[in-house]
Amino acid sequence: MEEFKKVTISFTKDQLEKLDEIMSKEQGYTRSSLVREAVDYYLGYFAQKGSVSYLSPIISQNIKLVLGRFEENLSEMLFKLAVEVSKSNILSARNSDLNDYALNYLNDVSEQLVAEHNGVLDLERAQDFAEADYFGDENG
Repeated sequence: MEEFKKVTISFTKDQLEKLDEIMSKEQGYTRSSLVREAVDYYLGYFAQKGSVSYLSPIISQNIKLVLGRFEENLSEMLFKLAVEVSKSNILSARNSDLNDYALNYLNDVSEQLVAEHNGVLDLERAQDFAEADYFGDENG
């Protein structure tokens, strides 16, 4: 166990109130332990020559962790969406009598619509394609 040496430190009334407030919220702290922890933190700050250098690795690590979780959640949602779209496509294909030309045309038009609008759905334009009789005639 580490050996401690007693020193006298003067605090303002406000500082003592803040210490006591933290102690009431965080179990297991004494004034001495809080002061020692604060001094250790501040010494680390000085050792790193500024808050940016000291906090930068901590912030970077937390950002990487958050982005990693976001990536996992997004990938999971995209996979589930792809499964649902696939099920819908299979059901639509079974219920439609579309020839190869119509299926290829549908694919081309869908890719064009998505590319033109950067993935944002334009339902009015999609409805125009759906209402037009493009799927039964190879000549368009």
